[in-house]
Amino acid sequence: MPLDHARTITQVEYDALWQDANECGEVVWQRDDIELWQPIPQQLGKGKKRVIKLQPGLTIYIYTTWYLRSLQLNYRSTTKDKLLSNFYLLGGHRTINPGIQLEDDREETAGETCLCHIAEAQSIEYYPAEQPHKNLGIAIDFDRLRSFGFAQEDIPPPLRQLAQGKAVDSFHQSLSHITPMMQQILQQLLDCPYRGAVKRMYLESKVLELLALQFYHLSEVQQSDLVPAKLRSADIERLQLARDILQQNFNHPPSLLELARQVGLNDYKLKRGFRQVFDTTVFGYVHTCRMEQAQRLLCDRELSIADVAEQVGYASPSRFCHAFKRHAGLPPSHYRRQFTA
Repeated sequence: MPLDHARTITQVEYDALWQDANECGEVVWQRDDIELWQPIPQQLGKGKKRVIKLQPGLTIYIYTTWYLRSLQLNYRSTTKDKLLSNFYLLGGHRTINPGIQLEDDREETAGETCLCHIAEAQSIEYYPAEQPHKNLGIAIDFDRLRSFGFAQEDIPPPLRQLAQGKAVDSFHQSLSHITPMMQQILQQLLDCPYRGAVKRMYLESKVLELLALQFYHLSEVQQSDLVPAKLRSADIERLQLARDILQQNFNHPPSLLELARQVGLNDYKLKRGFRQVFDTTVFGYVHTCRMEQAQRLLCDRELSIADVAEQVGYASPSRFCHAFKRHAGLPPSHYRRQFTA
């Protein structure tokens, strides 16, 4: 997902804008019936966060935002003893969680849903400017999850481990697209006509419906993963074309949806097929291309580290150095000394 680096807000600036807005009383939390809401700083854009606490261990989060400038955030994230369910309703953004299971580099797009648990991870997020974003999230505590009394055969791992009270590593599991039934329930949840205790009861019933559908869908997804889908030769050719496009544009890659349109696949088939054929994610492949090119460029001592970072698509040299060290096991400067001595 390309960003306008000249207008990109980094984590330091983002935190400062929030602090300034908080000190002047611009982002005070407000209550409306059973929910709390908070506007985002005007210097960031428009929108608000909504938090609705239902029964103990069950919370709804609704984020509606529109940013004046691109965001490039880098922070430590944790959800502790919670399972998160997310529904992406508008817009899209890219997220990197190095080291977590399944999908450590992905693009979240409108119409998708996922389940995840991030015990603790470094989160890197990229949001494009001047695009509406809307996300509905559900957080359910492990204790509340276990209270449903799942039998071992009822649910797939890693939910089975949670039901058994075992420690679970951080993971992210995409569940393809929001189904029509999910969409109907989400709309009912967002358009809730009630207030007070009745509203809380109504929303909790809708949240439990959504979670039940997601858990069932997760079982289907993991069953299908055991038997990889047979790809047609035409689909393999489209996937190879997608790889070639990424290889030629790794410094400014197209978004997942743009790439899917270019090669004539839907985004779900592109993501799943790409992993099946090339044993990596779309953005994992982009990252590998960037790092391989960086290694070649570092052999040219006339180029500074900042020059190399820019040529492989990093606006921040420090972010490039961190990514390169994670890939090669040593910083770019050390790599240059070691391999160009």
